[in-house]
Amino acid sequence: MIFAPASITCIFSPHISDKPKSSGSIGVGFTINLGVAARESVRTTINKEEWSFSTLNYVIEKVGLEGVEIKSDLPFGCGFGMSGAVALAVAMLGDLPYIKAADLAHEAEVVNLTGLGDIVTQTYGGVVVRKNAACPSLASVEKFCWSENLDFLILGEISTKDTISDDLKRKKIGEAGKIWTKEFLKKPTIENLFVCSNKFAEETGLVEFVKDVVEAVESSGGRAGMVMLGRAVFAINGYEALKEFGEPFKAKIDSCGVRRIRDEKQD
Repeated sequence: MIFAPASITCIFSPHISDKPKSSGSIGVGFTINLGVAARESVRTTINKEEWSFSTLNYVIEKVGLEGVEIKSDLPFGCGFGMSGAVALAVAMLGDLPYIKAADLAHEAEVVNLTGLGDIVTQTYGGVVVRKNAACPSLASVEKFCWSENLDFLILGEISTKDTISDDLKRKKIGEAGKIWTKEFLKKPTIENLFVCSNKFAEETGLVEFVKDVVEAVESSGGRAGMVMLGRAVFAINGYEALKEFGEPFKAKIDSCGVRRIRDEKQD
Protein backbone atom coordinates (compact mmCIF):
# COMPACT_ATOMS: atom_id res chain seq x y z
CA MET A 1 0.00 0.00 0.00
CA ILE A 2 1.26 3.50 -0.84
CA PHE A 3 0.66 6.58 1.32
CA ALA A 4 0.89 10.05 -0.21
CA PRO A 5 0.55 13.02 2.16
CA ALA A 6 -1.72 15.98 1.70
CA SER A 7 0.07 19.10 0.47
CA ILE A 8 -0.69 22.60 1.74
CA THR A 9 0.53 25.37 -0.57
CA CYS A 10 1.20 28.69 1.16
CA ILE A 11 2.73 30.68 -1.72
CA PHE A 12 2.89 29.88 -5.42
CA SER A 13 3.89 31.32 -8.78
CA PRO A 14 2.40 29.22 -11.61
CA HIS A 15 4.10 28.55 -14.91
CA ILE A 16 2.54 26.51 -17.72
CA SER A 17 4.52 25.65 -20.84
CA ASP A 18 3.84 23.30 -23.73
CA LYS A 19 5.77 20.57 -21.88
CA PRO A 20 4.39 19.18 -18.59
CA LYS A 21 7.91 18.50 -17.27
CA SER A 22 8.77 22.19 -17.47
CA SER A 23 5.43 23.32 -16.11
CA GLY A 24 4.69 23.71 -12.43
CA SER A 25 5.11 26.41 -9.83
CA ILE A 26 7.70 28.19 -7.75
CA GLY A 27 6.55 28.49 -4.16
CA VAL A 28 6.37 27.23 -0.60
CA GLY A 29 4.29 24.38 0.76
CA PHE A 30 4.34 21.58 3.29
CA THR A 31 2.98 18.08 3.79
CA ILE A 32 1.00 16.76 6.76
CA ASN A 33 0.38 13.35 8.30
CA LEU A 34 -3.01 13.03 6.60
CA GLY A 35 -3.46 12.13 2.94
CA VAL A 36 -4.40 9.10 0.85
CA ALA A 37 -3.53 5.41 0.90
CA ALA A 38 -3.87 3.34 -2.28
CA ARG A 39 -3.72 -0.32 -3.22
CA GLU A 40 -4.44 -2.22 -6.43
CA SER A 41 -7.98 -3.46 -6.94
CA VAL A 42 -10.32 -4.81 -9.61
CA ARG A 43 -12.33 -1.57 -9.60
CA THR A 44 -11.68 2.05 -8.69
CA THR A 45 -13.12 3.37 -5.43
CA ILE A 46 -12.44 6.28 -3.12
CA ASN A 47 -13.57 5.68 0.47
CA LYS A 48 -15.48 2.62 -0.77
CA GLU A 49 -17.51 4.56 -3.34
CA GLU A 50 -17.02 4.16 -7.07
CA TRP A 51 -15.53 7.42 -8.24
CA SER A 52 -13.18 8.64 -10.93
CA PHE A 53 -11.80 11.90 -12.27
CA SER A 54 -9.53 12.88 -15.14
CA THR A 55 -6.22 13.03 -13.25
CA LEU A 56 -6.76 9.66 -11.60
CA ASN A 57 -7.90 8.02 -14.84
CA TYR A 58 -4.84 9.39 -16.64
CA VAL A 59 -2.45 7.68 -14.20
CA ILE A 60 -4.37 4.40 -14.04
CA GLU A 61 -4.23 4.13 -17.83
CA LYS A 62 -0.52 5.02 -18.03
CA VAL A 63 0.57 2.45 -15.45
CA GLY A 64 -1.81 -0.21 -16.77
CA LEU A 65 -3.78 -0.97 -13.61
CA GLU A 66 -7.26 -2.47 -13.66
CA GLY A 67 -8.38 -0.35 -10.75
CA VAL A 68 -7.36 1.05 -7.36
CA GLU A 69 -8.82 1.20 -3.88
CA ILE A 70 -8.18 4.57 -2.27
CA LYS A 71 -8.74 5.78 1.28
CA SER A 72 -8.76 9.56 1.58
CA ASP A 73 -8.52 11.43 4.89
CA LEU A 74 -9.58 14.78 3.41
CA PRO A 75 -12.03 16.18 0.84
CA PHE A 76 -11.03 17.05 -2.71
CA GLY A 77 -10.95 20.56 -4.19
CA CYS A 78 -10.26 22.37 -0.92
CA GLY A 79 -6.54 23.08 -1.29
CA PHE A 80 -4.96 20.00 0.28
CA GLY A 81 -3.51 18.58 -2.95
CA MET A 82 -5.67 15.48 -2.80
CA SER A 83 -5.82 15.01 -6.57
CA GLY A 84 -2.03 15.10 -6.55
CA ALA A 85 -1.83 12.70 -3.60
CA VAL A 86 -4.07 10.23 -5.44
CA ALA A 87 -2.10 10.58 -8.69
CA LEU A 88 1.21 10.07 -6.86
CA ALA A 89 0.07 7.11 -4.76
CA VAL A 90 -1.42 5.35 -7.79
CA ALA A 91 1.65 6.03 -9.96
CA MET A 92 3.82 4.45 -7.25
CA LEU A 93 1.75 1.25 -7.48
CA GLY A 94 3.04 0.63 -11.00
CA ASP A 95 6.37 -0.79 -12.13
CA LEU A 96 7.99 2.57 -12.82
CA PRO A 97 11.13 3.72 -10.98
CA TYR A 98 10.33 6.05 -8.06
CA ILE A 99 11.20 9.37 -9.73
CA LYS A 100 9.54 8.43 -13.04
CA ALA A 101 6.35 7.59 -11.17
CA ALA A 102 6.50 11.01 -9.50
CA ASP A 103 7.02 12.68 -12.88
CA LEU A 104 4.00 10.82 -14.28
CA ALA A 105 1.81 12.05 -11.43
CA HIS A 106 3.04 15.60 -12.06
CA GLU A 107 2.26 15.24 -15.76
CA ALA A 108 -1.26 14.05 -14.95
CA GLU A 109 -1.87 17.09 -12.74
CA VAL A 110 -0.54 19.58 -15.32
CA VAL A 111 -2.39 18.05 -18.28
CA ASN A 112 -5.68 18.09 -16.38
CA LEU A 113 -5.03 21.46 -14.64
CA THR A 114 -5.75 20.07 -11.18
CA GLY A 115 -2.44 21.20 -9.67
CA LEU A 116 1.03 22.48 -10.47
CA GLY A 117 3.34 22.13 -7.47
CA ASP A 118 1.79 19.60 -5.10
CA ILE A 119 3.55 16.55 -6.55
CA VAL A 120 7.01 18.03 -5.94
CA THR A 121 6.10 18.83 -2.34
CA GLN A 122 4.53 15.40 -1.79
CA THR A 123 7.54 13.63 -3.31
CA TYR A 124 10.06 15.29 -0.99
CA GLY A 125 7.90 15.87 2.10
CA GLY A 126 8.30 18.43 4.87
CA VAL A 127 8.35 22.17 4.26
CA VAL A 128 9.42 22.44 0.63
CA VAL A 129 10.52 25.54 -1.27
CA ARG A 130 10.19 24.97 -5.00
CA LYS A 131 12.81 27.17 -6.68
CA ASN A 132 11.79 26.39 -10.25
CA ALA A 133 8.66 25.31 -12.08
CA ALA A 134 9.28 21.68 -13.02
CA CYS A 135 8.48 18.02 -12.45
CA PRO A 136 10.11 16.24 -9.45
CA SER A 137 13.12 14.91 -11.41
CA LEU A 138 14.01 18.42 -12.60
CA ALA A 139 12.95 20.35 -9.50
CA SER A 140 15.33 22.49 -7.50
CA VAL A 141 14.10 22.47 -3.91
CA GLU A 142 15.09 23.46 -0.41
CA LYS A 143 13.56 21.32 2.33
CA PHE A 144 13.02 22.01 6.03
CA CYS A 145 12.07 19.27 8.49
CA TRP A 146 9.73 20.94 10.96
CA SER A 147 7.45 19.11 13.40
CA GLU A 148 4.81 21.71 14.24
CA ASN A 149 1.29 20.68 15.16
CA LEU A 150 -1.22 22.78 13.25
CA ASP A 151 -4.95 23.51 13.30
CA PHE A 152 -7.03 23.43 10.12
CA LEU A 153 -10.51 24.42 9.00
CA ILE A 154 -12.13 23.61 5.65
CA LEU A 155 -14.95 25.88 4.49
CA GLY A 156 -15.30 24.84 0.85
CA GLU A 157 -13.80 24.56 -2.61
CA ILE A 158 -12.00 26.86 -5.04
CA SER A 159 -11.41 25.71 -8.62
CA THR A 160 -7.68 25.45 -9.33
CA LYS A 161 -8.44 25.14 -13.04
CA ASP A 162 -10.48 28.38 -13.13
CA THR A 163 -7.79 30.28 -11.24
CA ILE A 164 -4.69 29.19 -13.16
CA SER A 165 -6.32 29.24 -16.61
CA ASP A 166 -7.12 32.98 -16.35
CA ASP A 167 -4.09 34.77 -17.88
CA LEU A 168 -4.40 38.06 -15.96
CA LYS A 169 -5.07 36.34 -12.66
CA ARG A 170 -2.18 33.93 -13.21
CA LYS A 171 0.21 36.80 -14.01
CA LYS A 172 -0.74 38.70 -10.84
CA ILE A 173 -0.39 35.59 -8.71
CA GLY A 174 2.88 34.71 -10.43
CA GLU A 175 4.55 38.03 -9.69
CA ALA A 176 3.50 38.02 -6.04
CA GLY A 177 4.45 34.38 -5.62
CA LYS A 178 8.06 34.92 -6.69
CA ILE A 179 8.47 37.91 -4.40
CA TRP A 180 7.13 36.22 -1.28
CA THR A 181 8.94 32.94 -1.91
CA LYS A 182 12.21 34.90 -1.89
CA GLU A 183 11.15 36.74 1.28
CA PHE A 184 10.46 33.46 3.05
CA LEU A 185 13.90 32.09 2.11
CA LYS A 186 15.54 35.09 3.77
CA LYS A 187 14.15 33.86 7.09
CA PRO A 188 12.77 30.30 6.86
CA THR A 189 10.85 30.12 10.15
CA ILE A 190 7.25 29.17 10.95
CA GLU A 191 6.56 32.76 11.98
CA ASN A 192 7.84 34.14 8.69
CA LEU A 193 5.86 31.52 6.78
CA PHE A 194 2.67 33.03 8.16
CA VAL A 195 3.89 36.56 7.42
CA CYS A 196 4.84 35.80 3.80
CA SER A 197 1.80 33.61 3.18
CA ASN A 198 -0.54 36.35 4.36
CA LYS A 199 1.21 39.05 2.33
CA PHE A 200 0.90 36.86 -0.76
CA ALA A 201 -2.79 36.18 -0.10
CA GLU A 202 -3.47 39.90 0.42
CA GLU A 203 -1.64 41.07 -2.72
CA THR A 204 -3.39 38.54 -4.94
CA GLY A 205 -6.83 39.15 -3.43
CA LEU A 206 -7.20 35.46 -2.62
CA VAL A 207 -7.44 36.18 1.11
CA GLU A 208 -11.01 37.46 0.60
CA PHE A 209 -12.16 33.81 0.61
CA VAL A 210 -11.05 33.34 4.24
CA LYS A 211 -10.35 36.84 5.55
CA ASP A 212 -12.83 36.72 8.45
CA VAL A 213 -11.42 33.43 9.70
CA VAL A 214 -7.78 34.57 9.53
CA GLU A 215 -8.63 37.79 11.38
CA ALA A 216 -10.54 35.89 14.08
CA VAL A 217 -7.60 33.58 14.78
CA GLU A 218 -5.08 36.42 14.89
CA SER A 219 -7.27 38.59 17.13
CA SER A 220 -7.37 35.69 19.61
CA GLY A 221 -3.56 35.51 19.73
CA GLY A 222 -2.90 32.79 17.16
CA ARG A 223 -1.48 32.84 13.64
CA ALA A 224 -3.40 31.80 10.53
CA GLY A 225 -2.90 31.60 6.78
CA MET A 226 -4.87 30.57 3.71
CA VAL A 227 -4.55 27.11 2.17
CA MET A 228 -3.94 27.55 -1.59
CA LEU A 229 -6.21 26.97 -3.43
CA GLY A 230 -9.18 26.35 -1.21
CA ARG A 231 -11.53 28.01 1.20
CA ALA A 232 -9.46 26.63 4.04
CA VAL A 233 -7.14 27.89 6.76
CA PHE A 234 -4.07 26.54 8.58
CA ALA A 235 -3.16 27.96 11.97
CA ILE A 236 -1.15 27.78 15.16
CA ASN A 237 -3.02 28.25 18.45
CA GLY A 238 -6.20 28.79 16.46
CA TYR A 239 -8.38 25.80 17.30
CA GLU A 240 -10.85 27.59 19.57
CA ALA A 241 -11.24 30.55 17.20
CA LEU A 242 -11.74 28.20 14.24
CA LYS A 243 -14.60 26.46 16.07
CA GLU A 244 -16.68 29.60 15.56
CA PHE A 245 -16.70 28.92 11.81
CA GLY A 246 -16.97 25.14 11.57
CA GLU A 247 -15.34 21.89 12.67
CA PRO A 248 -11.53 22.27 12.82
CA PHE A 249 -9.07 19.40 12.95
CA LYS A 250 -5.43 18.96 13.91
CA ALA A 251 -2.52 17.55 11.92
CA LYS A 252 1.26 17.53 12.12
CA ILE A 253 3.81 18.53 9.49
CA ASP A 254 5.06 15.30 7.88
CA SER A 255 8.62 15.23 6.56
CA CYS A 256 8.74 11.81 4.88
CA GLY A 257 6.88 12.36 1.61
CA VAL A 258 5.25 9.55 -0.38
CA ARG A 259 6.12 6.05 0.87
CA ARG A 260 5.07 2.44 1.17
CA ILE A 261 3.15 1.54 4.34
CA ARG A 262 1.86 -1.69 5.85
CA ASP A 263 -1.26 -2.99 4.11
CA GLU A 264 -3.54 -3.94 6.98
CA LYS A 265 -5.65 -6.05 4.64
CA GLN A 266 -2.74 -8.42 4.18
CA ASP A 267 -1.82 -8.81 7.87
